[in-house]
Amino acid sequence: MKRWIALVCILATVIAAASIYSYMSYTDYLGKTTHETDRWAVITDSKGDIIAVETTSDTIWSQLVELHQNQTQMWIGGIVQEFNNAWGFHFKPNTIIVAQITIEGAQSNIKGISDDLDYWIHTWAREAYVLSRVTEIHE
Repeated sequence: MKRWIALVCILATVIAAASIYSYMSYTDYLGKTTHETDRWAVITDSKGDIIAVETTSDTIWSQLVELHQNQTQMWIGGIVQEFNNAWGFHFKPNTIIVAQITIEGAQSNIKGISDDLDYWIHTWAREAYVLSRVTEIHE
C-alpha cells in the first residue's frame, strides 16, 4: 500500500511539473508574439528566437506566406519601434521589408536588437533586419 501511495505521489509530482513547464513555455510564447491585428506571422531568427511580425502591405503579406510555405530563410525587418512584448520592440507594421540582401550594419538578431534597443531606435534610426524563417502564419 505504501508503494502505491509513493508511486501516486511521484506521478502527481511529474504531472504537475510538466503542466507548470508547459504553462510557462506557453506564457513565454505569448509574450514574444504579442500582436495587434488578426493578420500576423511569427518569424524565427537564426538563433532560434521568435517574434510576431505584422504588415499593412498585401504584397509583403504574400511574401511572408510564400516564405512560410517554402521555409526559405530571408532578411525580414523594418523600422524598430518600442512595443509591449517580451522583447520591448517590434518592427513598425507599415515598414516591413523582406530582402535577400541588406546593409550589413542593419543586420542583427532579435535578442541583439532587444539588448541594445536604444541604439536601434535612437542612434541607428533606420531599418533593422534579422535573418529568419516564417514559422507561423495567422489570418
